[in-house]
Amino acid sequence: MEFSFKLYDFIKEIEANRQYIVMWSAFGMPLLILALTLPLYILRKIGLYPYLKPFYSILYGSLLITWIIGFVAMMILFFTEVSGIRMFMIYALIFITYIFFTIFNYKKLNTLIDEKSKSIKDKAKA
Repeated sequence: MEFSFKLYDFIKEIEANRQYIVMWSAFGMPLLILALTLPLYILRKIGLYPYLKPFYSILYGSLLITWIIGFVAMMILFFTEVSGIRMFMIYALIFITYIFFTIFNYKKLNTLIDEKSKSIKDKAKA
């Protein structure tokens, strides 16, 4: 009896089709963000939103930054003929880096976003 290990098949598929990483960076992140809005909406209706707001802010912030920077990086790597495994590892590293960035700078980013949104509201009212 052998151990069923599907990771090797996943790695071979990524290596054979590098465009999957580029497609994920272009369309996968926005679809993931849209998929996460349904649980956020349900949690908002239940009343658990204030408790989970920091978690969702960190997750959405890192996903948005990764989407923008990651797509540009993956396009550059795709056209310079970098292997699919390296592209996947670089994309994962970009995401992990931005997760840690948003965790450690959560308060500063939150105040910055609040100030910008208030200034936009004030300009709209005037």
